[in-house]
Amino acid sequence: MNNSKWRNYGMWTSLVAAALLILSAAGKVFGFEISEELSTNITGLAVAILGLLVILGIISNPKEGTGYTDKDNKSDKRNFL
Repeated sequence: MNNSKWRNYGMWTSLVAAALLILSAAGKVFGFEISEELSTNITGLAVAILGLLVILGIISNPKEGTGYTDKDNKSDKRNFL
């Protein structure tokens, strides 16, 4: 099992969003509702925690070509400043 995927900030952000989506959908089935304000607060808390973990070096993008970058176009990197 490749553990580097568990150190990716984008993966954790996506998991939090997916969990909120599942809870919201399950809430309709079971008769409870997650308000938009609560969802926003949970997302904000998750981003703050993940940001702290990135600053501490616990979560990162461990390899070039993983996460948001494209392996196939390494030579085509441009500076968009």
